[in-house]
Amino acid sequence: MGRRLTAGIICAVLLAFLPIITSSANAANVDSVWQINSKNFSSQTAGFAAVKPGATFRSVNLAAQRVLAQGLFDMGVLPCSVEESMHPDMGLHRRWTLHGVSHMLGMDVHDCQHARQEAYLDGVLAEGMVLTVEPGLYIQPDDELFPAEYRGIGIRIEDDVVVTKDGCRNLSDALPRHPDEVEVWMAKHSS
Repeated sequence: MGRRLTAGIICAVLLAFLPIITSSANAANVDSVWQINSKNFSSQTAGFAAVKPGATFRSVNLAAQRVLAQGLFDMGVLPCSVEESMHPDMGLHRRWTLHGVSHMLGMDVHDCQHARQEAYLDGVLAEGMVLTVEPGLYIQPDDELFPAEYRGIGIRIEDDVVVTKDGCRNLSDALPRHPDEVEVWMAKHSS
């Protein structure tokens, strides 16, 4: 068990650094990666706050997506207001998200596309349900709406949570997610 947990932590940290490895590796790029990761971290925090009994599965996605849209607006790349982008017929922020923020874990895992809308997207969360909260931002290498130092960066933070009577418990909370936490963890384990 200990080896599996250690391997999982190493994989999670390596995935957090993958954009640095696959993008042009320079100091400015590291700062850009951290800025994008910070937007994801804030989005994930909003997703966690939305997970509670009685909330809809969709509300978790909307809470996290709103924070991502606001982050893109604040960076000057979202060419409309956050409210306009959040409208179901618009969704321009989804250009950079590429996937939903969550899926259930258990019997259906990734079979959610086969579930009825009222049982999945509009389904109501109940104590004991387990789901992911995994926002992502992905900037394509040729995306000219972003300055060059952001192009080619893609980050997703995935955590698994269980719905509790008053919110949720993060089952992967021991892993570093915030850029500052990742840097401390890397410094501690790189010697």
